[in-house]
Amino acid sequence: MSDRARLSGDARRAMRTSVVSIGVAVAVTAALLVAGVLTVTALYLWLQSTPAERVEPPKQGDLTLSIDAGHVLLGLALVGGAAVVIAGVATLFIARRAVRPLEDAFDRQRRFVADASHELRTPLTVLHARIQLLSRRIGPDSQAAPLVRDLADDAQDLIAIVNDLLAASDEPGVGAGSAPGSAPGSAPDERTDVHAAVEDAVLAARSSAGPAQLGVVVDSTAQPLAVRIPTAALGQCVIALLENAFRHSPAGGTVRITLARAGHFVSVDVHDDGPALTGADADRLFDRFAHRPPSSATPAPGAPHRPEPALGLFLVRETVARHGGTAAVVPTTHPGAGTTIRLLLPAA
Repeated sequence: MSDRARLSGDARRAMRTSVVSIGVAVAVTAALLVAGVLTVTALYLWLQSTPAERVEPPKQGDLTLSIDAGHVLLGLALVGGAAVVIAGVATLFIARRAVRPLEDAFDRQRRFVADASHELRTPLTVLHARIQLLSRRIGPDSQAAPLVRDLADDAQDLIAIVNDLLAASDEPGVGAGSAPGSAPGSAPDERTDVHAAVEDAVLAARSSAGPAQLGVVVDSTAQPLAVRIPTAALGQCVIALLENAFRHSPAGGTVRITLARAGHFVSVDVHDDGPALTGADADRLFDRFAHRPPSSATPAPGAPHRPEPALGLFLVRETVARHGGTAAVVPTTHPGAGTTIRLLLPAA
């Protein structure tokens, strides 16, 4: 497989869109120039065909030519139209050649991130396994047990960061678009039961990072809800939103998940009782490496103290967008109303 063939589909579409937009811009510019030339020519012919000049008797030795203004304008229009088409096509080829170095550089960057992440996964997995073995040997009553648990959590965080990097580099079967035990090569338009996927995600999030002092409530309509996104991808997105809500919820808070039909989409809202996000904080929440501002409220006892994911919620937005959906913060005008993150997914 060539380097260019390995370029991700999203990157290919972005490059192709850029090339087409350049060609269209040049063609429109050429069309405006041709229209200007035709306008000036028509004005000149009209000025040269005034009645005073037409009735003026020719002088001896003058060469008289009869020119049909309509034919002249038609010829100019045909030549100008051909020039516009040629300019647009030529620009497409030129722009395509111009962006090839960018494609190669982009592909090399992605392959470097993927290769480096692959090289890090194995030693990190071995390190995590050895820490777990050490934890079993020293026992839970040892003075070093808390430190060993912290080391295990740190190793797990590093593994999660590496998986996020692999997902960001569009490696198939890794990161937000997959889950352990999921079948590889899932169909992109797989029909997923939203109720079942959300219930599984709640159980997984509570078992891995959910403090017992926080409540989780799922509100939904009785009608079946299905979306065109792989089950594993939807589950990972909901888990990421739940972990984000757990991390910013105060003691005794409630995380509420609301499922509803919204036209041709299904909305999945995850609401927490943490500080409301407004303005620039809400706009950049899904950017790379962006995180929510720290909460001033007292965290729930037993809440995880791990650092936030390296890429934040960026992978959630990318995964949902890849399947035709959107992810955004629901606007609120009340500072104490909490934060609601909404996923809109195409209904199956």
